[in-house]
Amino acid sequence: MYTTHVGSFPLEYCMENVIKVFHDMIEIGIDYPPYPQLRNFIGIFLKPLIESNIIVEERNKYILNAPIRESFPLKINIRIDEAEIIAEEAEKGKSKFKDVRGCVTGPFTLSSQIQLTQRGTGLSSTLLSNKDLVLKYMVKFVRSYVEYFYDKLKFKFIVVDEPILSLMVGARKILFEYTIEELIEALNTILYGIDFAGIHVCGIIPPLLKEVLLNTKTIKVLDHEFKDTPRNINVYIKEDLEKYDKFISFGCVSSKNPIIESEEEIMHLVNEGLNRFGSRLLMIKPDCGFRTLLDISRDPNKAYEIAIEKLRRIVNVSNMLKRKLFE
Repeated sequence: MYTTHVGSFPLEYCMENVIKVFHDMIEIGIDYPPYPQLRNFIGIFLKPLIESNIIVEERNKYILNAPIRESFPLKINIRIDEAEIIAEEAEKGKSKFKDVRGCVTGPFTLSSQIQLTQRGTGLSSTLLSNKDLVLKYMVKFVRSYVEYFYDKLKFKFIVVDEPILSLMVGARKILFEYTIEELIEALNTILYGIDFAGIHVCGIIPPLLKEVLLNTKTIKVLDHEFKDTPRNINVYIKEDLEKYDKFISFGCVSSKNPIIESEEEIMHLVNEGLNRFGSRLLMIKPDCGFRTLLDISRDPNKAYEIAIEKLRRIVNVSNMLKRKLFE
């Protein structure tokens, strides 16, 4: 059983903090530490589109500014500064962890944050509502990031973050007339050729979304929250995970509640997961990123201490379970 984290932390963005967070994760024993996301996980990835004037940023909104043409996104410069520096840091200390988790915000979530007009409100006024543009262009755009992480930075565990999918895909229908097949094809295209790939979707996992995720060919790891959304434990069964060759990355502490769970509490929830998924439970982690803790405490240092202690206890539980295997 391995340990990982979704990516975000409640510290001010600067390279010193990025490096500090990464080394803190290594020090406490996280097996697949992400490059730390101390900036908005939407803005990081939309920056090239802003620089190319395809979208403009106004009052924390991203607005489509120019027609998306055939050249998009092929001539856009793909680069994330914190990922670049972590690639260098990882090379220095690669014996201390398994690999870096390359977090990529997915095309559906990015599209849901791009307004088609200045006055638009709701998902129907976003690029997500134009499935032809999303499937033709945004999928290519995100694929460029995957190639950047995998080929240039040598991150071998690539995880697409798609929190919007739990809202977009309901129990019986999918918004904006997307089909199950189109979603599967999009995810397969984004992660094609990646041997160790995952997807993070928070919130409740509806039946149709379960069908989409299980039927992808490229995704191996299904990363969900189980602490704050305990009903998710009933979504999958071990037999389906074996049939489709999927593994679970199991959220076992809250990323929103500043109360630090005891190791006994974490162990109890992880054991529930093991009883349900068996050896298909591959990783344990917090439910989601820790950025929300800053909104609660208003004190970055205190919020960060809480985040690190939660991660430390996850590692301790993982180590206890590993020792049991050899008793």
